[in-house]
Amino acid sequence: MGQQLHDLLSRFATFGATDNGGVCRLTGTPEDKAARDRFAIELAQRGLRLEIDAIGNMFGTALLAPDSPDIVLVGSHLDSQPTGGRYDGVYGVLAGLLAVETIAARAAAMPGAAKRNLAVVNWTNEEGARFQPSLTGSSVYAGTQSLEHALALADGNGVTLGDALAAIGYRGNGALALTPLRYVELHVEQGARLEDSATEIGLVEGAWSARKVSIVFEGEASHTGPMPMPRRRDALRAAARCIDMLYDELEQGAHASAARISVYPNSPNVVPARVQVWFEIRHEDEAVATAIGDRFLSRIDTAIAPLGVSASIAIDERRGTASLDAAGVALVEGVADELGFSSMRMKTVAGHDALALQKRLPATLIFVPSHNGLSHNAHEFTPPEALDKGLAVLTETLWRMVTAE
Repeated sequence: MGQQLHDLLSRFATFGATDNGGVCRLTGTPEDKAARDRFAIELAQRGLRLEIDAIGNMFGTALLAPDSPDIVLVGSHLDSQPTGGRYDGVYGVLAGLLAVETIAARAAAMPGAAKRNLAVVNWTNEEGARFQPSLTGSSVYAGTQSLEHALALADGNGVTLGDALAAIGYRGNGALALTPLRYVELHVEQGARLEDSATEIGLVEGAWSARKVSIVFEGEASHTGPMPMPRRRDALRAAARCIDMLYDELEQGAHASAARISVYPNSPNVVPARVQVWFEIRHEDEAVATAIGDRFLSRIDTAIAPLGVSASIAIDERRGTASLDAAGVALVEGVADELGFSSMRMKTVAGHDALALQKRLPATLIFVPSHNGLSHNAHEFTPPEALDKGLAVLTETLWRMVTAE
C-alpha cells in the first residue's frame, strides 16, 4: 500500500506542477479541476460512490454497513498555495483513499464487523489562497458559514467561488445523506517539533488562536517625479510603517505576518493611492493574540497621521483556541503505541479542516514530520517511511472507529 501512496502523490503533483518541483493548484482553476477529475477516477476504480455537494466538497463513500445511517469521514484538501508542495493537503486525501480501500476489503472479508460506513473527502478551498476566508468547504459543511456567503466569495479579479466551481464542473447538487459520527485527518506537521524530537506521530490536541486583520490605507495618487515630498500622501509608505510596527508589538511566543499586499494603481510612476494589507497574529493564548492586535490597531492612526494617509479596518477575523476530540487523541495514541511508533501530544499552529469540523462532530488530527518544518514551499518534504507510518496509523484508527460497538 505504501508504494501505491507514493505513486499517487507523484501523479497528483503533476496537476499544477511548477518549475521548481512545487505545486500551484488554486481552488476553481483548471489545475484544481484536473486533480478533482483524477480523484473521481480513483474513487470509481475502487467502487466508491461519489457525491459532490453545493460548495464542491467531494465524498467517496464505501457502504461497509448498508443498513446503518452512520458514517465516519476521513480526508483533507487537494487545493494548494501558489508556492505549495506536494504533500500539504493531498497526502491526507490520498492516504484516506487508500485507507478506505483497505478497510472496505477487510470488512468484506469479515461480514458484520463494520457497524457504520466510511467516506473519504476532498474539502473545497481549505487554503484560502484565491478565496478568503480559508476552510471554506468544511466550514459550510459544519454549518458555521452559510452556503450563500461562501459561494459569493470573490477573488482579486471579482470571480466568485460559485462561478469558479461551476466553470470547472464542481458546483454540485448532491449531499451526503448519511449521518457523520467522526472525522479524521492525516496531515504533514508544517512545523519542526516532530522531526526535532525524533517523534514519528503527532497527536493534535488543539490549535493556537489566530487574529487576521486587513487594513486599507487611503492616500492620493500623484506623479512620483514632480510631486514635492512633503505633499505626497503615500499609502504604501504608511502601510510599510505599520507592518514594521506590528513586529514591535509581538510578545514572547507570538507569530505574526503581513504576507499579502494589494497596491493601487501599482504603477512605478504613481504614488500609491490605496493599499490593503493582510496582517496575521497567532498565539497559543487567545487573550495574548487579542491584546497584540488591540495595541497594534490603537497605534495606527497616530503613526500614519503625519503622512496624510487614513486607515480603515476591512477585516478583523478572530479564531479562538480550539480543542479536538480527546477520545480521538487517546485512540490514535493507543494505535501508534501498538504499532510500535513513538508519538507526542501537541497543538497545531496552522489551521486545518479538522478544526472547522470539530464544531459539528468529534474531529481527530494526526501529524507526521515535516523536514525542517518547511511548508507552503516547493521543497516541502516528508520521508516515504514517515508517510507510510502515518497511513498505517490512519488505517487502524479508522478500522476501530467503524467497528466500535
